[in-house]
Amino acid sequence: MTASKSGKLGLLFLSVLLVMFGIFVFTINVTLLYKGKNAIEVDEVELEEVNDFKELNDALETRKQTLPPKAVPVSSRKKAGEEIGQLYIPKLNIVLPVFHGTSERELVKGVGHVIGTALPGENNNTVLTGHRDTVFRKIGEVKKGDILKVENEQALYTYKVRKTRIVDADDTTVIVPKRTATLTVSTCYPFTYIGPAKQRYVLVADLISSKLKRT
Repeated sequence: MTASKSGKLGLLFLSVLLVMFGIFVFTINVTLLYKGKNAIEVDEVELEEVNDFKELNDALETRKQTLPPKAVPVSSRKKAGEEIGQLYIPKLNIVLPVFHGTSERELVKGVGHVIGTALPGENNNTVLTGHRDTVFRKIGEVKKGDILKVENEQALYTYKVRKTRIVDADDTTVIVPKRTATLTVSTCYPFTYIGPAKQRYVLVADLISSKLKRT
């Protein structure tokens, strides 16, 4: 075989290799492109599913927070001066009558329920108040983690003290609405102060259980 023929065969062989390599590279690129496109589409679908689930979960959580506790019946509105239940403070071993309203007429008889705030057990802020030198003389002994119970003709509601506060007498944050069932108990502070006190001692408690009475 002459040198010229060998050169031509070598060139032909090289050309075939280059063509086959080109086809191989083209096939690989097309495959990767297809897989990459599918991967992006799958990722987008999965991301949409995650976002939808998160939105649904957030909506459910919001809905649960606005619903009344399971054991809380629909309550009727009360009249000023009407006894609406009893406040039991296990730490102090005392049971106090609770009246709707906070005028001296109610406070001289027991604990007053601030009109316009939620009734006990409702999914909002229930605010009770009383004199420091009568019903709440030892309220300062009640601390975080202690239990408060409110009983009425419908149910027994159990609350757990989440925190204590000392605020100015005109601090309206004590009566702001809450998203969950909360019991706020307030009295004048300091406890030994003579005359109109300029501060309030406040217990903030969360509803932990509700037990309906059988009718």
